[in-house]
Amino acid sequence: MYSREASALDLFTDSVRLMGDATLCAVMAFDRRLDRGTLEEATLACLMAHPVLHSRLVRGNGDARWEMDDAPRVPPLVVEECSEDYHPHVTGPVDPYGPLQFRVRLLRRPSGDVIVINLAHAAADAFGLHTLMSQLLLEYQKPGTIRPARGGIPERDTLWTRDLEQGKTSPSGDMNVINPMWPNPFGTSGGPTSYHRECIAPPVLEAIRSRSKKAGGNINDAVMAAYFLSMSDLTGCNGPIDIFFPVNLRQHLNDGSRVMSNQAVNVSFALERVEGEGMHEVLSRVIEGTRQLKSGYIGIAEQAVMDRASDPEGRQVHQMVEKMVALQDSGLADIFISNPGPIVLPEVDGLVDAYVCYPGGYMPTTCFITSSFRGRMTVTMGYQDGGTARAATRRAMDLFMHHLLSLTDGSLYTCTQETGIRTGKEL
Repeated sequence: MYSREASALDLFTDSVRLMGDATLCAVMAFDRRLDRGTLEEATLACLMAHPVLHSRLVRGNGDARWEMDDAPRVPPLVVEECSEDYHPHVTGPVDPYGPLQFRVRLLRRPSGDVIVINLAHAAADAFGLHTLMSQLLLEYQKPGTIRPARGGIPERDTLWTRDLEQGKTSPSGDMNVINPMWPNPFGTSGGPTSYHRECIAPPVLEAIRSRSKKAGGNINDAVMAAYFLSMSDLTGCNGPIDIFFPVNLRQHLNDGSRVMSNQAVNVSFALERVEGEGMHEVLSRVIEGTRQLKSGYIGIAEQAVMDRASDPEGRQVHQMVEKMVALQDSGLADIFISNPGPIVLPEVDGLVDAYVCYPGGYMPTTCFITSSFRGRMTVTMGYQDGGTARAATRRAMDLFMHHLLSLTDGSLYTCTQETGIRTGKEL
């Protein structure tokens, strides 16, 4: 059986399942019905194009590794009937210890079908998910386009960063690999998983981007500032607190074969706010913090620390996550943010919407995820249903949108849950 060493990031994203379902989700919505059989064949083609997707993660029996299944099969694709509110149907756990690392589902609403991809985070990050989205639609549109991979599992990233780190950066001994946490504003909940969603229309997004650029930053800086302010408002914590966000290490080594893998490592900088400060003051500090991070090989030092903190069996990485679970049990919450970037898909008839989300954390773990498609930004925030959790995450989302939209001139509007328009409001 062909096998390949698992990376520290593979093991970390697998261990995160102690805090919830570590499955990335992609959504592609259509205004018509799709052909189930053609989509099933496209799913098989994508599976065969990436060996890690038909491999299983093995831990607890020597060095952690991926073992490839030489004769994979895709389960029959079943049409799932649902209402227009399909959000509760999107989350679908994928067990990385099983033989398949992703699954494709077809939701059928009255207004049109929705393709959902559930991807085990241990196998790949959001960049890999974007690749799957694009390849699946391309193969659906033009069968035979996506070719099977030859050979076994490619070397897992970020193993190559061990060489790049030498002589390029000197990680400090006190660099933190455990996310600092906020006071828990959500409580705990064990209900079904769903998520809130807000959309920012292209003209409004362009206004935010322009305002950030004038201040010397970009849209990512604005998103992080809005995240910090929303959590500060919600929890009463003004910092200083380290703000963690993932960066894509592919920028240091652009290799087309390194696609279906984990290369998004967390970096951080300290941020605080003085009572009464808003978006404009905090945005300038975020811009300065990210500017300093970008002055070097961003993310390489952090990845070096992660590699050094990981033994071949993955026990130390698992212990890191156990510490994070203990912090949550003591009254804190892991509430983070990620911006995987723009989604670029082939033009397929009837495709009207696309975004990614990560809704499966056990409350109070949750995540703001932003993504953009055709110039429109989507913001999602997951929750396990329950009165306090649902209402508090809704409040967090409203605060986030309030601060982000404060960078515009006041003519604010967003699309909510794919239905209609709402105007900005004071919160």
